Amino acid sequence: MSTSTDRMTLQPHVGSMETTKFILPDNGTQDQVVRIPWIMSLFIFFYSLIFLLGLTGNCLVAFVVMRNKAMQTITNIFITNLAISDILMCLLAVPFTPISYFLNSWIFGKVLCHIVPMILCISVYVSTLTSTAIAVDRYFVIVYPFKPRMKVYMCVLMIFAVWVISVSISLPLGIYHEVENTNNSYMCSEKWPKPQARQFFTVTSLVLQYIVPCSIITFCYTMVSMALKKRSKVKIGTGVRTREREEMEIKRKKRTNNMLIAMVVIFVLCWMPLNMVHLWRDADKSMEGWYYFTLIFFVAHVIAMSSTIYNPFLYAWMNDNFKKEFRQVLPCLFFGRGSDSYANSYTQYTNVEVQQPSVIANRSPMKNGNDNALMMKDIKAYYDTDSEKIRLNVVSNNSASENHVESQHLNGEPEKIKNLDHSKETFVDETAT
Repeated sequence: MSTSTDRMTLQPHVGSMETTKFILPDNGTQDQVVRIPWIMSLFIFFYSLIFLLGLTGNCLVAFVVMRNKAMQTITNIFITNLAISDILMCLLAVPFTPISYFLNSWIFGKVLCHIVPMILCISVYVSTLTSTAIAVDRYFVIVYPFKPRMKVYMCVLMIFAVWVISVSISLPLGIYHEVENTNNSYMCSEKWPKPQARQFFTVTSLVLQYIVPCSIITFCYTMVSMALKKRSKVKIGTGVRTREREEMEIKRKKRTNNMLIAMVVIFVLCWMPLNMVHLWRDADKSMEGWYYFTLIFFVAHVIAMSSTIYNPFLYAWMNDNFKKEFRQVLPCLFFGRGSDSYANSYTQYTNVEVQQPSVIANRSPMKNGNDNALMMKDIKAYYDTDSEKIRLNVVSNNSASENHVESQHLNGEPEKIKNLDHSKETFVDETAT
């Protein structure tokens, strides 16, 4: 270590995106506990594990979505954007902080001194805004299932807007960072023109990156959960197969919703400790000289960085389609197929009840001679939340085993549907294009 006046920049405050400059004395107090060999080795182990798991898992998520067109749904496209954001975090946030600290110098040059803090800020903004977009999309899909679904081009435009907004808000971190040479030791630190500018940036980031997204996400998933709970009480039919299918679909839709909620909860919980550390430091500057402050910072930082590794495990655990794709790409990680009761098809349904079904005209002769209309008693519909398809269960007084009918498509376009069995179960292909 250098003299007591030497300083270096640790991890930017990505939670509220405030970068901080730590005073690290050579024979002082607070950094010595982190430099105890076994503690240092433990941190290196955790950072290495996070880097490997986060990079591998998120690359795998992006790969399986891009390789299979059936996986390229609106939700999965957003999930891929989340994976890209986590990949950036693994490449930049995870290695740079411990390397800079343990070497006690910024060795990566002036360009990266401007780029790294800004990319870190961008990555977290992309994660929070994308999670918000997913929540809003699920809200409209579940609460208003028969309204036109978001198109792929609109999804791409939203992702582009997320990146533009994230880059725009993060620019100050790139502008106001410089490399300084103090006693032959380099440090990358902020140089704000005024203290008020830094405070304004911190408060604005906290609101835009934490308070507003969390409020929107909480509202959306609360409404989604209420809608799913209400629909789970709707009975589809009295047949054994119908009841079994209803129970299976209820479990699947709840698992999908729980997975998306878990993603947000884990992200918030992972970043909360680091946010608290920085707010604590801002409120009481004397905390920087406390013996355990740097240790607490690194513990909070490791927890924040670990947010990049959980999503792939959630997908493999709670999403049957991702589980199937992961098994195909990495079969060595999955032992046995018996426990995966849903792994052989891309299905995950949400029940929806049709109060006013579209007029369905009979396209084939009927035994009673009436070829103008299909007399229906009841219609139930199931929305596939992964492939974005609608399955209609039509019960009519027509005993014909198979009829071809034409229905008004839920997006306003005519689509042909075919009765599959005597209960007149029909399938409408509503893709996400």
